[in-house]
Amino acid sequence: MVLFETMRLDHGVIPRFEYHTNRLQRSSQRLGYSFSKEQWIQYVEQIKHQYSDEVYRLKVMLDENGNFTHVIKLLTEKTSFTAKLKLMNTTSPQSFIINKTSARQHLEHSHVTDLVLLYNNEGKILEFDIGNIMIEEQGHYYTPSYQNDFLLGCMRESLIKQGKLEIKDYSKDELISKLKKGDIRVYLLNSLREVADVAIYL
Repeated sequence: MVLFETMRLDHGVIPRFEYHTNRLQRSSQRLGYSFSKEQWIQYVEQIKHQYSDEVYRLKVMLDENGNFTHVIKLLTEKTSFTAKLKLMNTTSPQSFIINKTSARQHLEHSHVTDLVLLYNNEGKILEFDIGNIMIEEQGHYYTPSYQNDFLLGCMRESLIKQGKLEIKDYSKDELISKLKKGDIRVYLLNSLREVADVAIYL
């Protein structure tokens, strides 16, 4: 099992790099993985210098011994996604849910839609399989509270810090009702795509 960060490399610049660094450092401490912040920064800097001409999807992986590997490819343009609701797999260990690891069984789906929007047994809306959720309602932007029940995203954290995103929980039933009435809009938040429209198939 590896830890990883998927980042937007935009003409030699990685937005929110500090957030990615902090998350990887936190997760490595939780799971007992060897991690050198200095080596991480040096590794990523080398990649940034090599790929400064376009917008790329950069995935950097960390194994338990502290070794880095990466996969990089051009980022295709995609500004809207489709999603359906799915009950979170509660058999997955919490360490898989709150850390970004290659153990992704709890996020697997059939890909009838681009994404799945996960909710728990109590009906609380949690996250998408590839990012956090942002809900627009009456001119405000909301995201669910964190109770060690989903992955804290870098884009989510940065928007909260900027005061652009407020904390508010939604139940599955409330979300469906408000979507049907057109009272809310739903967005995907992740550091790669930043903010993208999502159409929920009900």
